[in-house]
Amino acid sequence: MEAYNCGKGREETITHPTRTVVRTRTTEQVKKHIHPTEIINVNRTVIRNEHFYPVYEREVNETVEKGSSDCERDMDREISFWF
Repeated sequence: MEAYNCGKGREETITHPTRTVVRTRTTEQVKKHIHPTEIINVNRTVIRNEHFYPVYEREVNETVEKGSSDCERDMDREISFWF
């Protein structure tokens, strides 16, 4: 495009590419993230069983009588115990 100025001669207009200015407006949002935790309290009772086997010991006095041949046959039946 040419334009004439009074007495100054010819004037030239040069158009440059459009300068782009990016203006960023930032807004902030809050997003809540919930991470639940469950705690389980366990009350444990342990039962330990103990087994006892008591042993008792005692003495027995035995008397065996020997005599005639009739007594010897019945010897097993004639044993006496004293407690």
